[in-house]
Amino acid sequence: MNKKYPFQHEYLDFALTTALAASDIILDIYNSDFKKELKDGNEPVTEADRAADMFITAAIKREFPNDSILSEECGSYVPDSPNGRAWFIDPIDGTAEFIKKNGQFAIQMGLAVDGEISFGLVLKPVGSVVYVAATGQGCWTKSSKAPWQKLVAHKPDKQDLVLASSISYPSETGIAVHKILNGTKLIKRGGVGLKLMAIAGGEADYYINDSNKTKAWDVAAPEILFKEAGGLLTEMSGKPFRYDINDYGHKNGLLASNDTALHSELLKILKSNF
Repeated sequence: MNKKYPFQHEYLDFALTTALAASDIILDIYNSDFKKELKDGNEPVTEADRAADMFITAAIKREFPNDSILSEECGSYVPDSPNGRAWFIDPIDGTAEFIKKNGQFAIQMGLAVDGEISFGLVLKPVGSVVYVAATGQGCWTKSSKAPWQKLVAHKPDKQDLVLASSISYPSETGIAVHKILNGTKLIKRGGVGLKLMAIAGGEADYYINDSNKTKAWDVAAPEILFKEAGGLLTEMSGKPFRYDINDYGHKNGLLASNDTALHSELLKILKSNF
């Protein structure tokens, strides 16, 4: 992938170089007879999750020793002299899809400064598609052979709304809301990041995740990407997400949409019916 960048940011080259190297590690395992197991919470994990996580976290510690880290597989790391910056790492967002070998999984790296996400990267190894964003710089995407393109969330067609749904863990609440809105179309994607990027890219209009198991690493990178594309992302209550490596559970679901009026309508439906 040509790494000529759409904007300048002190972490961009590092994040993309690291994610591409982690992608190679993941794909080597993906194309093998890899090991898989269940971890705490009955969630799947593979040797690829752990190998990629160890690689990414080691790279951050080496390059930015005063940055804190919270990653799904390696846990939290706080340096002796923290600088207010914290990385939220999901080495494979969509492990269930990785196991199914359907390509619907991604590497996610989000950076928070004093609790506010300011930079994010999502990289889909299969197809080598990357999404990057930083505060005030927009959301950009690129595949291996294409130039960088800016993503801007489109206005929804209220008569023809499209729901982004999970492949392995479809939300019953999301399906029910879609029926209330007389929606008939949906697309299926793996992981939080790829669903939000589908909305940002105009393939869908909204996404509802009613799980109480979502963690900061699931949302951090996609949030800055999605917001920079013009999307709205909140808890199902309408509250914003917080990013604290010591309190990283997001137990109140997730609501994403491409329009303020639609988001308000969805919040009203959720409050009245669920």
